[in-house]
Amino acid sequence: MTAAKSLPTEQDFDPYGGDLDAQCAWINFGGLTLEEAKMKFHQHPEVYQEDFMFMGGKAFAYYYPVIDSYLRDTPLLPPEDRDDRETWILPQCIKNQFEGWNFPHVRHLKRSVIDLCCFVRENLCLFGSEPSELEKIDEQWLSLQEHLETTNG
Repeated sequence: MTAAKSLPTEQDFDPYGGDLDAQCAWINFGGLTLEEAKMKFHQHPEVYQEDFMFMGGKAFAYYYPVIDSYLRDTPLLPPEDRDDRETWILPQCIKNQFEGWNFPHVRHLKRSVIDLCCFVRENLCLFGSEPSELEKIDEQWLSLQEHLETTNG
């Protein structure tokens, strides 16, 4: 197994040591393969979505496909299971990774994240039914997209 494919370490989740939110992310996702993490997240996204905001950049880069597949799999769900999907908060979790000290570890995901922004914004009807809710979701993903498009790197 190459270093790029290795599971993130506890230090990858909490690079500076002692961040309680990063430690919580480690407890929830540390040692999980991508498939295991996808299954766990898909079962209770409302419980685990903030972990993606606080895990270190290396861990986020490894587990980002969990978010991507979670949202892109929405069309496969019955309509009654599509609403919400944590779609309004996930862009904030992602944006946090592209600010500050995590940026060098996630910059290679920029194009992929912009593509996900476009997917969500082009398919808003999959993520809610109330116009005000859809507007909130669109605003969050647009904000993330604009942030990434103006970020160097």
